[in-house]
Order: sequence, then C-alpha cells, then structure tokens
Amino acid sequence: MGKYYVVVPAYNEARQIHRCIEHILEHTKNVIVVDDGSTDKTGTILDLIGGITVIHLKHNAGKGHAMKIGAKEAFRRGAAGVIFLDADNQHHPKHIPEFMRLLGRGNDIVIGVRILKAAIPWHRKLGNFIMAGLMHLLFHIYIPDMMCGYRAFTKKGFAKLEWQTSNYGVEIEMLTIIGRKKLSFKTIVVDTIYLDKYKGFSVWDGIKIMLSLPYYKWRTL
Repeated sequence: MGKYYVVVPAYNEARQIHRCIEHILEHTKNVIVVDDGSTDKTGTILDLIGGITVIHLKHNAGKGHAMKIGAKEAFRRGAAGVIFLDADNQHHPKHIPEFMRLLGRGNDIVIGVRILKAAIPWHRKLGNFIMAGLMHLLFHIYIPDMMCGYRAFTKKGFAKLEWQTSNYGVEIEMLTIIGRKKLSFKTIVVDTIYLDKYKGFSVWDGIKIMLSLPYYKWRTL
C-alpha cells in the first residue's frame, strides 16, 4: 500500500478544528491542512498542533482552490493518493483506513456517501434528491449523496479530475467530470454527522449549483 495523505481545507473552523485534527491523527500522521484565509483563530490553533503540515493562504480563495493546493503539496511529497476530509468535524476519521484500502486495491476515485438521515434538514434532502436526478439525466451517473466532501483519489485519479470551481460547487463539478469521462469509481458509506449549519453554503448556493449542471453539460458538447 502506498503512502496516503489526508488533506483538510479549513476556513473559520476555530470551534471544531482542534478536535477534528486530533481524531485524524489517530489514523494517520500524514496530514496537510490548508487554512483558507481564516479570519478567526483557526490558523493560530493549527500552528499549535504538532505533527501536521499547515499551509496558510493569505486570502480566502474557496474550498476547491484549497483542496488543489493541499493535494499538490501531498503529491510533491511523494503521496500515492489523497483523502479529502472537511474541517467541521462532520466527517468521521474512522473511515480513513477504508478509503486507504480501496485506493490500495487499484481504485483511483473513491466517493464517500452519507445515508441522509432525519438529522439533515429536509430542504437539503430535497435539494440533494433533485441534484441526483439531474446528474443522472445529464451525465448518466447516479450518486445518492452529491455534496459529501469525504473523497479520495490516487495521483492518477486526481490528474483526471482537474476541476475549475474554487468554491463549494467543487464536489458537483468532480461528479460531472466523472460522468463525462466515464471514469470508474467506488463508493463508501460514511457516517452522517450533522453538528451545525453549513458555513458559507446557503439554499441559494444549492440552487446555483443545480442551475450549473446544464452549463457543465453544455460546456462538454
């Protein structure tokens, strides 16, 4: 099995980031956190945690951009693959070994899928259902949980998913690329943890993402 890194994009997660990283370190010491221009104490807290690599961005450039920065640093260090995990403590690190095992078995793309339980607000369930249907119609790919950021790619898989989105729509663009290029992938069922509102992600953001799907389809014609 190759060496894998966990990459964590973080923006204003001072409340959760220390506990999140502590839990990740129980499963791997290869951790890169990209502080995406946080204006709270996220960066200060990260600098006090030993044994991890922290990249501080001067300005908030968006989740998609932070993910690219972290992944490229991991591959520069010789990583065979990367596992993306959100900083808000809503992705349980216990699944990290499962992602590693699937990457080690020759899978270049592994997508985490949450079981959408009652803890998730109804409007998010409805939005996810509509997006999943549109994705299947336009790109012939069906994943019941479209927005889960718990994902993993080998270096080869990452090279095939050169997304352009810099914000929270990055998860959707990844799936459109997978569908367009007919890339093979595996899914992992991950725990559903809902602690708080999604920072920086509103109902309007969800609508904009849904409206972007025809654009991604048109762009590939």
